[in-house]
Amino acid sequence: MSGRILIVDDEKDMLTLLGRIVSEDTNYTAVTENNPEKALEMLREEPFDLVMTDLNMPGMSGITLMEKVRAMRPDISVVILTAYATIETAVEATRKGADDYLTKPFRRERLLVTLDRVMKCQRVVRENRQLRKALEKKNDLSIIGSTASMADVFQRIRQAAPTSGTVLITGPSGTGKELVARAIHKNSRRREKNMVTINCAAIPENMIESELFGYVKGAFTGAVVDKPGLVEEAQGGTLFLDEIGDLNPGFQTKLLRLLQEGEYRPVGSVKTLKADLRFIAATNKNLEQAMVEKTFRADLFYRLNVIRMEIPSLGERREDIPILCHHFFTKYAALNGKTIQGIAAHALQVLKERNYPGNVRELENIIERGVIFCNGETLTLADLGLAGPNQGCLPRMNLEKPMMSFKDAKDENIRTFHDLYIRTLLKESGGNISKAAETAGIQRQYLHRLMKESHIEADEFRGKKSDSAKDLFLVAG
Repeated sequence: MSGRILIVDDEKDMLTLLGRIVSEDTNYTAVTENNPEKALEMLREEPFDLVMTDLNMPGMSGITLMEKVRAMRPDISVVILTAYATIETAVEATRKGADDYLTKPFRRERLLVTLDRVMKCQRVVRENRQLRKALEKKNDLSIIGSTASMADVFQRIRQAAPTSGTVLITGPSGTGKELVARAIHKNSRRREKNMVTINCAAIPENMIESELFGYVKGAFTGAVVDKPGLVEEAQGGTLFLDEIGDLNPGFQTKLLRLLQEGEYRPVGSVKTLKADLRFIAATNKNLEQAMVEKTFRADLFYRLNVIRMEIPSLGERREDIPILCHHFFTKYAALNGKTIQGIAAHALQVLKERNYPGNVRELENIIERGVIFCNGETLTLADLGLAGPNQGCLPRMNLEKPMMSFKDAKDENIRTFHDLYIRTLLKESGGNISKAAETAGIQRQYLHRLMKESHIEADEFRGKKSDSAKDLFLVAG
């Protein structure tokens, strides 16, 4: 993970030391300056991710510098350094916006852990800001997606919506076919009228005709009054026939007449009624194969298949996973009264790499579960229910692409093993690195190196964050 850090301290020896530590032990770029005023000028002209500043400097204190940085560039993180550690200064610095607080003399290890933690938080905040902007710019169809395949879907919706043509939406379960149907209706000339949905797979075979067409009094036992059907409810609007591939063959002929002639007859009635409807159908079945197997009428298929829209699976639009995740955690955080700021980088990476048989619906369920169980400000693998022993043990291999080499596959598995093993160790030890290293039978320094390579912080496993004086003392000391 790269980034730029501006280090401000009036002691040149300290600047040299800090710059060397950052340059030698991190992937960050260190820029040093001993004059706070010149540091502010640099911030106006150059991009930085973090400012690390001494607290006591002649001419301008670190807190004053921090306040000016916040006013100028609120997106930049700030870490305060001082040799004069007291609870009061710690409280003041954190209250005024410092992301962390270190005291001199500091341990090299503590400095590196602090920088990694703050920079990772900075990265999450920036990514979520970018995703929020992307959501604000989302299309007028209330469907989220930025890939080429989804852009094609959006274009077809816009072209099809104003027409009267029947639409057949196909694609795997959970891809959002009903959302597409609603977008078509919302942008059609019939948008002021109802869009009525009937799930052809959910209604028993002996009831679907009466549900769709209605019935008259005395049509069957229990029919004590006339009852209009869904066709009448949708009059002037749109009738959405979901799971059309599961429609029983016996009713397909009657539905064909409705589509072809715009006519239907309520159950038990001798009167033929006219319907003024726009038809949209959806299925996850292969209707062409169903025609071959004689389970779906060819004439009904050709009547439905006027405008065809194929919705891609989530696996075909993986680039949309981050923006979908952001949309879902924002939605469910608001519904559940949670103040979640984002998704941890490692958790988002797992979400981007895993397979989704249930497509977007499955991803949404995972995020909703994570929001419910999240007790902090960031969704983690544990919150999402993806940190179990059998989760992510092997890298996902896309068979549509060339198989990775043996060496690459082995390296990927080793990285995955390190990540899962270290997280389990730290979880069991409550974030105690010494105890975790002892359990693993490895040196503490080696564990630190593995943690750094996997971008893992012990703080993630030390329980819920608090604003108590005790926590501030631990930060200060």
